[in-house]
Amino acid sequence: MLKEVKRLIPPVGAGFRGAVETFEFGGYCIPKGWNVQYQIAQTHKDEDIYPESDRFDPNRFDPDKPADKQASFGYIPFGGGLRECIGKEFARLEMRLFASKILQNYQWELVENQNLELITVPIPRPRDGLKVHFRSR
Repeated sequence: MLKEVKRLIPPVGAGFRGAVETFEFGGYCIPKGWNVQYQIAQTHKDEDIYPESDRFDPNRFDPDKPADKQASFGYIPFGGGLRECIGKEFARLEMRLFASKILQNYQWELVENQNLELITVPIPRPRDGLKVHFRSR
C-alpha cells in the first residue's frame, strides 16, 4: 500500500540531470550540457504503465499484478539509477514504522473544514496542513 501512496504522491515531484551527449526526445534536440528535468509525478500517471492511474489502488503492486513488473524507471519516487536517493531505504523504513504505530496505537480522524488541496512545490502537502485528532486506543 505504501508503494501506491508514493506512486500517487511521490516525496518530490521531479529531478534534474545533465545531458552527457546530444539526443533527440519527442522531436526535440537536447544539446549536450543542457539540464533536463524529469517529472516523477507525471511518470507515475502514465496510463500505459498504470491503468486508471488517478485511482488509488492499495493492491496495485501485489506480486501477481503487472504493475509490480512494470517498465524500467516507470516507478521512481526516489529517482533512479546510480543517482537514486541515498536515504531511500531509511525513508521506506520510517514510513512503515510510522504507519504501523499510528494504526496499532491510535484512532484518528481528519478535522473538518480544512482545505486538503495538494500543493506540490517544494514538497507535496495539503494547503491547510493536515489537521488530525488522535486518540489512544
